[in-house]
Amino acid sequence: MFQTYNNAAIVSQLKHAIETKKLHHANLISSGPGEDGLPLGLTVARLLLCENNTDCGTCKGCTRVNKLEHPDLTLTFPVVSGGASGTSDDYIKEFRSALISNRFLDPESWQQQISTKNQQLQIPIKEIQNLQHKLSLTAAEGKNRVLLLWMPEQIKPVASNKLLKLIEEPLPNTYIILISHRKNRLLPTVLSRCAPWHCRPLSSDSFNKELSSETSATAKLLEMVYAPNLGAAITARQSPETTQIEGFASWMRTCYKGNPVEITEVVNELSSLPKEGLKTLIYRAQHFLERGFYHNVQATEGSATDLGAINVQKLSNSVLPRGAQTITSALGSCLRDLERNVHVKTSITHTSYELHKAFRGLV
Repeated sequence: MFQTYNNAAIVSQLKHAIETKKLHHANLISSGPGEDGLPLGLTVARLLLCENNTDCGTCKGCTRVNKLEHPDLTLTFPVVSGGASGTSDDYIKEFRSALISNRFLDPESWQQQISTKNQQLQIPIKEIQNLQHKLSLTAAEGKNRVLLLWMPEQIKPVASNKLLKLIEEPLPNTYIILISHRKNRLLPTVLSRCAPWHCRPLSSDSFNKELSSETSATAKLLEMVYAPNLGAAITARQSPETTQIEGFASWMRTCYKGNPVEITEVVNELSSLPKEGLKTLIYRAQHFLERGFYHNVQATEGSATDLGAINVQKLSNSVLPRGAQTITSALGSCLRDLERNVHVKTSITHTSYELHKAFRGLV
């Protein structure tokens, strides 16, 4: 069941709006990545498609929504190029599997699962063109039709106006649920035509409940490194290799030593990664260092800080207070360079030497 953790009040408000038939036909749920956005959107879908109108969780309608197989639930989500139809239908099986195993699925975890090359997530124009046809079909169960569109900010600009038309011309008993992690990227006209629902960030309690099967030390470390992105923490627990800890560890060791030959070697390795994979590694490195080093990692149980490839506690000892800001700014600048298509090797090399100076306090 797609339960939310920190937004029970919004669930109650939405339930009341549905019961009183006052739910707007277009709703925009905004949340941080890996937080309550997707679970909340699916809760709304279940409320609209429940045979008992109560989100009972046991009727045929609720069961089908929980399996993401309800015939009146249309799922649209960002994909990478290369599929047969060029729409999310090409990846529907993978998406169902990913979301059922991790209801807080975050964009990076999804991209890592389906991307094999230097590909970016996007919702192509063909996807939006097909939605009008899909939503015009008669509801299979004779009730409501629900469109759940994850990350509308990934819609190509040329297709945004088609989404706007879809919202402006509602079909009977059809509800559109947009789930955005960066709503500032949406057209103002789209924002103005949707009922807004803002999710509260997840708290430590949410991590403790979701990771209750883990040791307290491991749960604390996952919360410290990934919060409030619970989806990323679940991915790290399920598939440690997706966290890119090995690549991060090798890079950090090399930067600490500062050997020019070794830095050149690791720069060559990093620059050979797909661009999106490299951006993810740098983002994770930045987040990992900030959360791990600046949130009292020394108070965390030693066994929890040993990730195999790297020991967080030992590495944190090498970060001097005056170098902390340099680490954050260096990695942030590197990410901006990649966004602007600056030469990859040049940017990574400069960043590596900046990190070396930060580790050694040479700032």
